[in-house]
Amino acid sequence: MEKANLPDILAFYLPQFHETEDNNLWWGKGFTEWEAVKTSETCFPGHQEPRVPLNGNYYDLSRKETMEWQAGLAKQYGISGFCFYHYYFKDGKKELELPAENLLRWTDIDMPFCFNWAHDSWIRSWSRLNGLVWAEKHETADNGNQNGVLAEQDYGTYGDWVRHFEYLLPFFRDPRYIKKDGKPVFLFYKPNNIGPLQKMTECWRNLAMEAGLPGLYLVGEHLNAPDSALDAALVHEPRNSMDLLNNAGRTVIRNGVRCYEYQEVWETILETEPIWGYKTYFCGAAGYDDTPRRGNRGESLVHHSPDVFRKHLTELVRKSCRQENEFLFLNAWNEWGEGMYLEPDEEDGFRYLEAVRDAVREAAAKPEPAEETSGADLMKKRLDTLEYESRKYRQMARILEKWLYLEQENGVSLLGFFQKEQIRHVAVYGMAELGKRLLAQLRKENLDVRFGIDRSSVGQLGSGFVVCRPEDEFPDVDAIIITACDTASIERMLRKKFRGNIYTVEEVVDTMLRNAEELNGPNDQGKH
Repeated sequence: MEKANLPDILAFYLPQFHETEDNNLWWGKGFTEWEAVKTSETCFPGHQEPRVPLNGNYYDLSRKETMEWQAGLAKQYGISGFCFYHYYFKDGKKELELPAENLLRWTDIDMPFCFNWAHDSWIRSWSRLNGLVWAEKHETADNGNQNGVLAEQDYGTYGDWVRHFEYLLPFFRDPRYIKKDGKPVFLFYKPNNIGPLQKMTECWRNLAMEAGLPGLYLVGEHLNAPDSALDAALVHEPRNSMDLLNNAGRTVIRNGVRCYEYQEVWETILETEPIWGYKTYFCGAAGYDDTPRRGNRGESLVHHSPDVFRKHLTELVRKSCRQENEFLFLNAWNEWGEGMYLEPDEEDGFRYLEAVRDAVREAAAKPEPAEETSGADLMKKRLDTLEYESRKYRQMARILEKWLYLEQENGVSLLGFFQKEQIRHVAVYGMAELGKRLLAQLRKENLDVRFGIDRSSVGQLGSGFVVCRPEDEFPDVDAIIITACDTASIERMLRKKFRGNIYTVEEVVDTMLRNAEELNGPNDQGKH
């Protein structure tokens, strides 16, 4: 394997560690995420908290020498560039923009970079820090729980898209900005949640051409449906593999913290297939532990080590080479509040950075591993995945068919079910396509849907509607409606913390269908 075939290693970069006016308002004067890191606590035996940067280097990203140090360190250990999280909200409001804007001015710093637009609304969801409330008056939504909206997202219309592109253009033109075939690389964190994505990206592509660029290279993460607006996909880890392991029941709760084996997460990462219909980039994980933000409501990868990281990253580099991928992403350079960082710390020194360097060297020296998973095993995994997806979509089609029949043939609305059950306030579990449709319908019928629950779509879903994680404390509601697959396991999990009514959306529709049949007589729909 020649060096030219190796992917560029791009590390996600959190531009948070500097004082901002909004953080001062929301959390207190001088707050940065270092405060969460410094005050984190051990939650269970063997839990490695707090994490301490090497030599107590609680740096300030507003200082040039800090970014010079990071750029030099990354280059020394084989990190090709940084993928900066980009925070751009309703009406052009920006957050944590200073490091990238400074880098644009500091042209002598050799730091290749690109942007990942993390476009969820910001809500006060860091449960361990919820007591730090200085600015309730600045929050824009009263959503019935402690998670107030701090920065609201609204994608706007054409003029808003033009202004956003005009802000990005100087970065795209910077010779250090990472490009593919001359096209600036730009990531969308959850593109399926962006309603006007197709029109927005068409606008941006046209503007890029008018500005003299050959176009844009747009990559989507957390995809749950194909989208022609994008050029490629990225499997965002370790979230993707953590969700798969959690759904398979392969987690352990330790003093409230949901724990995943680091080895199993990496095995799942390596087994992940490219997303159908897309050129797919892969992502490795240096670790994960969000207890500095969430305390014993958090999640943690346990038994992580630089040796495990090096071994599996070597295989991921090889896998990326087999796919002829130009990029391989790492999570992350400096996510200290989520236990994902390559920067040196007091526990492991430079060993994670050394692991990156050594993994690339080993993959280059020995392109193929000694053993490969057998073809039969790979085929079984693919068939299992296809069977699961097929079952999920068959279930959704069945529900939608009966739902449409109720409304179109009988004029029956879902509201009647909840009125009969004396349900006034509900939550929706599962915010994929079926969950969004249910939310829209219940809102149309003026039922009080207070929040959503979803592991991979946490944040805000427009109009101040907050989506919680399953581990979060929930506001009071009369019922939770499950729209996701694997309803039995989800209900068992919810029963541990929720004493109200739990329904599946299929149960609601079937009950209403039976009631309609009793009034009108049987029909073909009753066969489903």
